[in-house]
Amino acid sequence: MYWICFGDSAKGSLAMARSTMDPDLDVEHILALSDDYAQGDIRDVTDRAARSDIIVPWQDEPKKNDKWRAEYQARHWAVLERLDEVDEAVIWYACGNPCEQCGLRYVVSRLQRRHIPVWACEVGWMPTSEIARANRRVRDTSVSGVITDSRVINAFLRLVPQPILRRYVVRVEQRSLQSRAEQSPRAGMAYFSTAGEAAPNILPYFYQRRRQLTETEQAVLLTEWRRMQEQNTPLRAMVDGKVQSVPADFYDETILSCVPEEESQAALTVGRSIIALDKTGNRVSDMLVFFRIRALGAAGRLEVVRDGATYRDMTIRQIHA
Repeated sequence: MYWICFGDSAKGSLAMARSTMDPDLDVEHILALSDDYAQGDIRDVTDRAARSDIIVPWQDEPKKNDKWRAEYQARHWAVLERLDEVDEAVIWYACGNPCEQCGLRYVVSRLQRRHIPVWACEVGWMPTSEIARANRRVRDTSVSGVITDSRVINAFLRLVPQPILRRYVVRVEQRSLQSRAEQSPRAGMAYFSTAGEAAPNILPYFYQRRRQLTETEQAVLLTEWRRMQEQNTPLRAMVDGKVQSVPADFYDETILSCVPEEESQAALTVGRSIIALDKTGNRVSDMLVFFRIRALGAAGRLEVVRDGATYRDMTIRQIHA
């Protein structure tokens, strides 16, 4: 048995949750693909030259040197090769995430021809009551700790007895869950846009609801992947709940709506855009938004006041008439 997911964050959460869900699973059998198949040329995703900039989009990031980039890519290619040794698979993915939706289709296309059992574990909607219950189980069996932005408060909280601290944690969690529920279009429900966004103690809820894909379902996913390969547009996105091929400027209007009137760090627009696009059912990467900001600046649709290698260094604003 192998678990297949997308990104290091998801792998880390699954590794921590493994003992609860499947203690016999070898942690080395948790395979995390680092490529984003919702972007770029997907005619042959084993083409290292074609996929390099997608796998490691931080080419200008000074903190990530050439050795780090090479090692990061090497891990991905090693995982990609290991797909051929999979004898049974659980694929973890989120329903509103084009990267993970495309990843699901690609992985199925690799496994389908061998007719091995494939299980789909979709992370998405979850009742807030279930989240509270999962959090309560963790609190009851562990020591609680709280970290805030204030060193003074942190020092005080270290002196607070555990029973009182647990009650404080409960109130904080209740406010957080209430806020999440109020922002959700479904009453009493919380939504996770990536498998890695769900905490390890929450993942068993989704694992219990996994289902084995039929041969017909796998064939449909394979057909959809091949269709997207043939179309080979610059992006794939969630449109009306389905992953579709879209043009490079598909997210541009949303990004432009998040650009402040006054000069500000591009990081602010990146964060606002991710939140806004998340509401449309599309969780996208920060670097994809940054690349589109650059393209919009080059096209004269926003003003780059101060250029920079990263979105923390760049400042932008709306075009003033």
